[in-house]
Amino acid sequence: MGVEWKKSAAKHGIPREDILWAISHAEGQENVSGRPGWLTRVWVGHPHAQTDRYIEVIVAMKGDEFVIFHAMPLSDLYRHLIETKE
Repeated sequence: MGVEWKKSAAKHGIPREDILWAISHAEGQENVSGRPGWLTRVWVGHPHAQTDRYIEVIVAMKGDEFVIFHAMPLSDLYRHLIETKE
């Protein structure tokens, strides 16, 4: 699987390692609308094991392509994905 990092994923200064941690240890996720023919999903998780804060990461996927284009501190838009966990 190839991973492509868009510049927009770095806009909020979240390191790539934290983004990958949040995806692989996500506490909430859901599909969202995106590019036609692509599966676009948002993941919400901690950026590493030693924190209580959350980040949201949005990725577009098609076949073996994995395009990470959004990562930022958790916004109210996706807070519902972890509300039962807080």
